[in-house]
Amino acid sequence: MKKKILLFSDWFYPGFMAGGPIQSSFNLITHLKNYYDFSVVTRDTDYTDAVPYNNIKSDEWNTLPNGMRVYYFSQRKLNITNMRRLIKTEEFDIAYLNSMYSPRFTVMPLYLLAKMNKEVIIAPRGMLAPSAIAIKSWKKKPFLLWLKNSNLIKDITFHAASLQETKHIANAFGDTITVKLAPNLPHKMEAAPFIPRKKEQGEVRFLSIARVSPEKNLLYALELLQRIKGKVKFNIYGPVYDYAYWEKCKALLNKLPDNAEVNYLGPVAKEDTPACFKNAHFLLMPTRGENFGHTILEAMMYGCPAIISDQTPWVKLEEVKAGFDLPLDNKAAFISAVQKTVEMDSDEYKAWSENARQFALNFINNPDLLQQSIELFRN
Repeated sequence: MKKKILLFSDWFYPGFMAGGPIQSSFNLITHLKNYYDFSVVTRDTDYTDAVPYNNIKSDEWNTLPNGMRVYYFSQRKLNITNMRRLIKTEEFDIAYLNSMYSPRFTVMPLYLLAKMNKEVIIAPRGMLAPSAIAIKSWKKKPFLLWLKNSNLIKDITFHAASLQETKHIANAFGDTITVKLAPNLPHKMEAAPFIPRKKEQGEVRFLSIARVSPEKNLLYALELLQRIKGKVKFNIYGPVYDYAYWEKCKALLNKLPDNAEVNYLGPVAKEDTPACFKNAHFLLMPTRGENFGHTILEAMMYGCPAIISDQTPWVKLEEVKAGFDLPLDNKAAFISAVQKTVEMDSDEYKAWSENARQFALNFINNPDLLQQSIELFRN
């Protein structure tokens, strides 16, 4: 009989504006549905949205067209009394918490589950990286210290998506905590035929698909464009999360040179992202940290090499001519890399594009990936 797993997440399908956390849990369920029975507990609204999803019933279990079983809490009924009732009446073997700081979908279930002797797994989703803790550290550091000294995580398991994240977990909670390593699973899709893009020497098209927030470092990317020679187009997709940060970005947009065209195109649904990648030459996303980076993998899958920081699992890209992963404190290296992409001719770019796609295919077709996720839920 398959184990039953109750997955708690602030946001889930059909939502898409929270990005990686939604994609990570959706992919996990898609790949492991033949091994485990998942049920999801989430909100009935998307990230930054107040309007419930269409075609779902709030405050009850739904079976989606793809077969997934999901309970969508309305804001009115999302409280500890109703969460306790749901947890007590639901049959499950393991609780999987898809966040680190969520008051409603991590802290509250953790408190309730501590009294039920249930197996619990927490996926921090990159939120324990020093760069992530540094943002609103006045709030995060006391919380982590309180959690470390409480009994709530005494017997639980942490899911690390990379070796780097295992170290971040140990830094936060000590070496005695139980950690299982299982890289995030990619979006389950058929490999589309490779479509070469036209590229002229002296011009380049970039894109970014990420929420507008300090963590994703859009301002840094815009600062790079101030120093680039040649014709540059940069399409930005994603919801605005931090409006004060977005105002800083907009102020810089007005100061960019005439050779740099930047377009903010708003959020993009998952099914529409392939067209975005196929119209771009490179992903430009100098993120402050990713525990996986679904957008990075998907970009390379579509033959779009990535220009990213060295704070993600995707490293040594330049060695195989699939992109650049660079330290954020070396802006000169970023400027040099961006300028190099401008100067690439059609043949050189085609080779980098093919290499990026092959890099992604090698990762996706690694049989160890699935096995590590299967082992995550085994005692």
